[in-house]
Amino acid sequence: MKKILFIALIIASFIACDDKQNNESILKEAQVSGKITAVDSIVIPEKLVAYLYNETKADYDQIEIEVGKDGTFASTLPVDRPMSISIYGDYGVQLLTSPGDSIFMNTDARFENVTYDGKGGDVNTALITYKDNNPTEELLQSKESLSPQDYASLLDSVFIEVQSYNKNFLFNNDQQILKDYVTSEEAFLIPAKKLAYALYTPQGAAALSDSAFMNSFNSLSEYKNTYDINTNNPAMIANYLGYVWEREALEDNAEEREIAFMNRLMSLENNDYLKKKILQSKVMNKLEDNNVSFYENHKDEINQVFKDTSILATVSQKYDEVKKLLNNPELPVDAELLTFKSEDATQFINEIIANANGKVIYIDNWATWCGPCKSEFKNASPALHEKFKDDVEFVYLCHQSKETGYLPSISKFKIAGKHYFLKEDQSRPIFKQINLEGFPTYTIINKNGDIVLSDYIHRPSYAKTSEILTGLINEEI
Repeated sequence: MKKILFIALIIASFIACDDKQNNESILKEAQVSGKITAVDSIVIPEKLVAYLYNETKADYDQIEIEVGKDGTFASTLPVDRPMSISIYGDYGVQLLTSPGDSIFMNTDARFENVTYDGKGGDVNTALITYKDNNPTEELLQSKESLSPQDYASLLDSVFIEVQSYNKNFLFNNDQQILKDYVTSEEAFLIPAKKLAYALYTPQGAAALSDSAFMNSFNSLSEYKNTYDINTNNPAMIANYLGYVWEREALEDNAEEREIAFMNRLMSLENNDYLKKKILQSKVMNKLEDNNVSFYENHKDEINQVFKDTSILATVSQKYDEVKKLLNNPELPVDAELLTFKSEDATQFINEIIANANGKVIYIDNWATWCGPCKSEFKNASPALHEKFKDDVEFVYLCHQSKETGYLPSISKFKIAGKHYFLKEDQSRPIFKQINLEGFPTYTIINKNGDIVLSDYIHRPSYAKTSEILTGLINEEI
């Protein structure tokens, strides 16, 4: 009898262990599925890409999701904590997900009319309501032209209204994931909007020299790790405050600006997680741009801030990879490094057209520091090039970048095609010719040498890009 009881206990323990393992597995995943319907001229995408922020890498993991011809899709995503996920086809949507969720969405191809069901669906339905009715942007609309003092005063009044709105929203939606999202949005609303004002408006220079305006960056709310759920205001602070610190220093020398940044960072008190976030963003962005000098010059401080964290090993490994790449960049066989014969930059586009010998031309305007540029290089450019390499002239114009990072980038992403590195004064005329406002910008030119379009939308991953190229090759459009 004792022997039978002992065996039964062993079997029960195995079942319990198996159940525990299954539960642990479930708690590190989320199911996302749904159905997409075509709308207007927007067709159902062939695939979606889910972007999940990896805190250790300070970068996004990307997972492709196949979409059936009927618009249905399903995927199991690695969600080990509450997190924000962006899902894109040609358009996209943001989801708040938790381990164990099974979210089903119905949406049009623009992702404008989205409804949710399943576990986690209620959270995302509430998130839509929160965003649609949040008064912040409406109250601040077209007010960036105000002086720094007037803009700061406006923000104070807006903050009072937003506080009231958030309080009422959370009274009716008490899920923790929504509380973390809304609380973090509120905590960093004023500094995030001030940061954007200082960085992106004509009054930014005046704001940087206004001590009252800048003082709010010296007493920031505590950045909690749960705030990583929000990719809006908290992320703005973590990713861009360092740039303001450098610009505020008004140093001409890049090394001196970096020293000023590091001094401000190390003096940041009682906000240890924010200190890690800001430095992680800084050092990883530098390394992504194939720049190792910041890491080498501030290695002691980097080791101190990231001590006893997994970030330290990630940063160190990234440095080793970039150093190796810089020492020996291996270019793909079908990459051509060219220089323009003309000394007049206004003639560069004409030279590209002449060299194409009547082919359709696809120009990728990029920069070594541009995240979306590199994302396309990594995930879509090779397939587009392979599909049209015999019929399309692929040209890559590198703008506003340091030459030290130019060849390593081509090597890293194995970018085939004709490459030109442009100095600042060479880029300016091209900006006007192709209406270039940011990076990346993609310019398509037909066989007659006419610019058909020039924008961000017609990137390699955009399904209509292939349709347009095919139509131009066949001279159907």
